[in-house]
Amino acid sequence: MTNDDFAPMRIQKDSPITGPFAKVAAVPLVYFVERAPAALAEALADTEHPVNPILAAALRNLKPKTLDDVAAVYQKVYNDNKAAIYAYLDLIAKPGQDGKSASPAIAQLAGYPWAVPTHDEIFDNEEMIALFNSRKFCAEWQNRPIYGGQQNTAPIDYFRHAKINELRLSHPGVPGEAMAVQDSEDPKDSSVFIRGDKHKLGAVAPRRFLEALSGGAERKPYVDGSGRMEFAQSIISKDNPIASRVAVNRFWMKHFGEGFVTTADDFGNMSLPPSHPELLDYLASDFMQNGWSVKRLHRLIVLSATYCQDSNPNSNPLVMKKSAVDPLKIDAPNRLLWHGSLRRLDFEAIRDSMILLTGKLNPTVGGQPANITDEPFSYRRSLYGYVDRHRLSDTLSQFDYADPDAANSRRNSTIIPQQALFFMNNALAIEAARAVAARKDVLNAPSEDQRVAAMFRAIFQRRPSSNEVRMANEFLVKAKGALIAGQRASTAKGATAVKTGKTASTTVAAKVPAVGKAVVADTPMMMATTSDAGRGGAEGVLQNVGEMVSRNPLTPLELLAHSLLLSNEFVYIN
Repeated sequence: MTNDDFAPMRIQKDSPITGPFAKVAAVPLVYFVERAPAALAEALADTEHPVNPILAAALRNLKPKTLDDVAAVYQKVYNDNKAAIYAYLDLIAKPGQDGKSASPAIAQLAGYPWAVPTHDEIFDNEEMIALFNSRKFCAEWQNRPIYGGQQNTAPIDYFRHAKINELRLSHPGVPGEAMAVQDSEDPKDSSVFIRGDKHKLGAVAPRRFLEALSGGAERKPYVDGSGRMEFAQSIISKDNPIASRVAVNRFWMKHFGEGFVTTADDFGNMSLPPSHPELLDYLASDFMQNGWSVKRLHRLIVLSATYCQDSNPNSNPLVMKKSAVDPLKIDAPNRLLWHGSLRRLDFEAIRDSMILLTGKLNPTVGGQPANITDEPFSYRRSLYGYVDRHRLSDTLSQFDYADPDAANSRRNSTIIPQQALFFMNNALAIEAARAVAARKDVLNAPSEDQRVAAMFRAIFQRRPSSNEVRMANEFLVKAKGALIAGQRASTAKGATAVKTGKTASTTVAAKVPAVGKAVVADTPMMMATTSDAGRGGAEGVLQNVGEMVSRNPLTPLELLAHSLLLSNEFVYIN
């Protein structure tokens, strides 16, 4: 469309609708109260460009003090004539109706800013027919190459509104938004769709609670609006045996990896019975009696002896004492929770743990979303991560992030090579390793053994065993040896270059620095690289502002910290 196509939307002095507003708007603000009534009267008296009679009647005798007073009259005119405008639009939408029988004043109101064509004008016009039949209006889009394996699927950046969306997501001054539901002013009962066909209507179904959960009690129809509030009250009623049990089952599943009922979405006849029915009943009753307090339920679960168990089956007293009752033979899958369940943390918890190790965790509550996968990194909690439904981050997908377009009560837990590569190469893991090695309790430790112990406490929240201390010290010795060998090779390479008349590209330190100090080497032992350059990577909508992680090589102590982050213990709950 050209600029001329938008001309009807402009405030024009010769328009029967916007003419009065344009002339009043031309009055300087300092003289508005004195001169606006005269300007308005002049506009209404203009016989060459007559004003819409309905609008003229509303504006006559108006003494506006501000331009808002004039705008309020326009709003009232359209609100008062809404029914007549809709009736006119319905009339011209019928074949053979040109709208001439309707009021010309109403036709003018309905035709601003663009005149509305009649039914016959639309379907007798060859260009309009071509528009409907061939969708020529989007031919430029359809003729573009295929994206994502689907025809007529263009990238989001092809549409201009992507830039508006990007600004809305990233600008610090954008106000917060929340989705809301407004109750219908005239709710109606729906009919049953026979076999799901909306064209085959059965009996009318009154708005009321589910019969299967009513226990045979009389179900009274809802009368308060659409019934949303009454339905919510029915769900949390003490007479509903399901809601509290479903909630408790899901919270239990989050803590133990498996719920009392394994199918969190199905508590019906097709589901397996609960593993601990009495415990489920007790927790559900306690949950309801204490005001549905989620915090209290969490506290009750995590303070239990069951939650505090070790994941090692050999830690169970029956196994330790070699009892005749062998739990491994009775319950090998551990459905009865006779020992702790070993399970991997979700990606959000892994990322928050690494950010906590960097010492930069931002505890701010609320605010704008952040990109949680790409550099420069945001140090906000992963709870505030932005999820692009059209381009889900590769990193999130590699760690079994659920499909944001589908309901999912639980995530899968798979093991793939990309997860290990994330910890090896991701810049956030490198930054966390550097931060651990630079901690005061690590650098100021009086001995190598105590330095290793400080690193274990920071990463694993426990003391290392004597065997782990020995292996860590051996690792440091080998790392320093490899560094010395690399420096000697680099020095020899530089000497050869001098003899042959070539200049060495880098200067290598001849002396190996102490553990924990910066290392300058020709060939780095580990480089931080940017991961996640796929669908949700650098091409994503939301990008953070900040500094990139340093690409300097790691010291032996930083390599040890990085190795500890690569261990299963860091990402598994045991």
